[in-house]
Parts: sequence; C-alpha cells; structure tokens
Amino acid sequence: MTATLERIQSDLVKLVKLVQQGEEVVITSQGRAVAKLSAVPPSAPPPNRQAWLARLAELRERLSTGKAGSTLEQILDEDRGD
Repeated sequence: MTATLERIQSDLVKLVKLVQQGEEVVITSQGRAVAKLSAVPPSAPPPNRQAWLARLAELRERLSTGKAGSTLEQILDEDRGD
C-alpha cells in the first residue's frame, strides 16, 4: 500500500493496524517514496535459564580433566609476595 504524508498524519492508527496484519505501507512525499512502515519481526523467546545451566553443568562434567589449577586469587597472592 502507498500513502501520502498527509494521509499518514490523519490515518496513522488505521495504517498501523494494517501493518500489524502484515501489510507494508510506503510513505510518499511529493510523489516520491520517502519511508516505509513494516511490522517488526517477533523477537526470539528468552533462553530457558535452567536448561542452559543444566547443559553447562553437563558439559563441565563431561569435559573435565579432573585437574584444577591455581585460582586467580592464588596467582595474585604469589605475585604480590615477590
């Protein structure tokens, strides 16, 4: 659909409803297309935090070598001791 700038100003609510229904609206000014109204794609649902944490724990367990290195605090304490 094409609409003039004047029509947009007077019928914005109606045009937004059309966009929500999947219609695209091209806005013209002095006979030239200057803008387009289109629907925003639906956003992806937020990740399931509990499932993500469970997967992380499973990966840690599966990939663990059983070896543990120095912690950051231990490394910094050793460095300060020099």
